[in-house]
Amino acid sequence: EGEDKSIPADPNVRNFSYTVVDGEIYYRENSRMNPVEVSVTAANRIKGLVEIRECVRTLIEYQTEDWPDEDIQAQQKKLNTLYDAYVEKYGRINSRGNSIAFRMDSAYFLLASLEVLDDERNFVRKADMFTKRTIKQKTVITSVDTSSEALAVSLAEKAKVDMAFMMELTGKTEQEIFADLTGLIFLNPMHGYGNSTEEKY
Repeated sequence: EGEDKSIPADPNVRNFSYTVVDGEIYYRENSRMNPVEVSVTAANRIKGLVEIRECVRTLIEYQTEDWPDEDIQAQQKKLNTLYDAYVEKYGRINSRGNSIAFRMDSAYFLLASLEVLDDERNFVRKADMFTKRTIKQKTVITSVDTSSEALAVSLAEKAKVDMAFMMELTGKTEQEIFADLTGLIFLNPMHGYGNSTEEKY
């Protein structure tokens, strides 16, 4: 009674998530992972959803890092297989039993989003992630043709008018860009002209 059966947290397990260690279920909370005591059915539900969760995360990683199509398709096939087998045994991820078993996991809503539901929460179909690329790799813009494009990129990526960045994108001088963008950007009256381009606009 009162014995601490927790183990040090595995850095690969996200905080507030279930994991399986030597067939036993643990729940990570900060720096420790505590054993979870649940019914056999609930334990099997959790183990199945942990497996689906890891498969989904790998699939997201493959898409984000722009892996070849055949690797992404193989991972999608694995996800379909895991999901179909799970649903046959334990029902849809959004069902009450699975929600009760897994809702403490930080990825529960990610897994719930694998199912497209109607307004009455009835299952309609599997989400696009099972069959399509749903995440595009972030493309880094290194050059643009016009000052207005440079302004759009600067605002999107830096959330401000970054003149040095815009000069780099266009190959134009500060004076040229400022002239091109007359009426769109203005000098900051609190900033003396000729100083650093930071916060000048």
